[in-house]
Amino acid sequence: MTGIEQKFVSLNLSSIHSSVKIADGTQSPVFGNEVVKAIPSLTLTDVLYVPRFTVSLLSLSQLINIIIAK
Repeated sequence: MTGIEQKFVSLNLSSIHSSVKIADGTQSPVFGNEVVKAIPSLTLTDVLYVPRFTVSLLSLSQLINIIIAK
């Protein structure tokens, strides 16, 4: 998930996911999800757009799959 809208290559604004609990224990609304290009060789799918979350979390399973594939 990320709160940085500019990171999205494509963004589907929707309310499919109502909210997520962030590290401080508060609920934060999810405004959509879609594709983020983390680095030129790494595209992440199903990334949640959470505007209150000012950093980005990456899925380690997606990173591991890319490393193994190389």
